[in-house]
Amino acid sequence: MQVKEIGYISKTHGLKGHVILRLNEFVQIDQEVIKSVFLDLNGSQVPYFITECKPSNTGYILKLETIDTIDTSKKLIAKKAFALEDFILEDEENFSEFIGYSIIDSIHGNIGNIIEVDEKTENVIIKIIHPTGKEIILPFNDDFIIEIDDDLKIIEFNSPEGLVEMYIS
Repeated sequence: MQVKEIGYISKTHGLKGHVILRLNEFVQIDQEVIKSVFLDLNGSQVPYFITECKPSNTGYILKLETIDTIDTSKKLIAKKAFALEDFILEDEENFSEFIGYSIIDSIHGNIGNIIEVDEKTENVIIKIIHPTGKEIILPFNDDFIIEIDDDLKIIEFNSPEGLVEMYIS
């Protein structure tokens, strides 16, 4: 039974013992299936069963089985939270692993290496340094990726028409 640290209890919520679970960066939980959390109390990981879990703007609002008042929930503030790995979602959308890969465009050939991946918006963008030293910015999604070779660190790419020319001419 492997547990992993997922965050901490940041504050109480309401008067009936609800607490806010704030997750660590890059951690996501499956709120539909999570059944328990382990809180670090005096160096021991104590299990608490979750009877309610819903998202809030700062994390998740949890109702824990044996916590019924604001006074008992206050004692949990700042306690580290752990969960079984079954309840933690893998972050499949982390594209920073592609930094350093070469982009082989279907028209222009090798247009350079990825130096940065911007995942702040829904549309992921890659920055490439062309062999001439110019920076190229391209959308990075399945519509343009032909094939990824992790062994050779090469991405075959079909860039949008005219976009590469805009940067290198």
